[in-house]
Amino acid sequence: MSRPSTEGRGASRGSVLGLAGAVLGALLACKEEAPPPAPAPVPIATATGPCARGVSEDPTVGEFKPAQLAFNEKRYPDAKTALVGLATKYPHSASVRVWQGDAALYGSTKLIEAADESIVFYGQALKLHEQGCKLSEYEHYYLRAGFANAYLRKKDGKAALVHLRAAEKEFDDAGIYYHSARAHCRENDLDQCVAYFEKTLVTAKALRRPRFLRTHYSLASWISRSRTQSEFTKLRADKRYAALLKRFKDD
Repeated sequence: MSRPSTEGRGASRGSVLGLAGAVLGALLACKEEAPPPAPAPVPIATATGPCARGVSEDPTVGEFKPAQLAFNEKRYPDAKTALVGLATKYPHSASVRVWQGDAALYGSTKLIEAADESIVFYGQALKLHEQGCKLSEYEHYYLRAGFANAYLRKKDGKAALVHLRAAEKEFDDAGIYYHSARAHCRENDLDQCVAYFEKTLVTAKALRRPRFLRTHYSLASWISRSRTQSEFTKLRADKRYAALLKRFKDD
């Protein structure tokens, strides 16, 4: 027998070494081109205020209904009593405080005392809202409107405008513009009073209102109110007032 050829063995070994080198190179290449590690997960923000869900913690519809019904029927003493109970049970309900403010504002013939009492409740509602117990659009609208009416009753146009400006950022509403006109006239800013009265008429004529308001005052209603509005004495004496009435009558 002849000896096995060393040439074949050398070639085989060379092939193995070549294959190993290729594998090693591939591994090194993979190592060099490996993607960067995934970023660390960002922790999910959690509510830190009194309301874990970030909204006003309100009574159920059934619990709220008796107080709301009493208010809507102008049985203000009954509404106030029911709302006190709800406020005790739901200390983080900004909505209940808005209703308490409304009941205080409209439930007494002692107008200034009622305004002062309502401002306390509205302040509680606003504090909860800002702490994360967010009001619905509907309740936030009435919070700002309530504040404005209370301050206007106290003849404080400057304080009323704080809340009317906040409301204007969110709501395109003739009522907000009308009360802004009142506040500007109260502060003797006739140009702004005229501008906001005009904005009231434009908005009312276009039938624009927040989507949650099912009804609204007509153009004729705002004009009628303006004829006797106590803050509008200087507005009515200004020629621009008559020009606006003529313009919207002719339109």
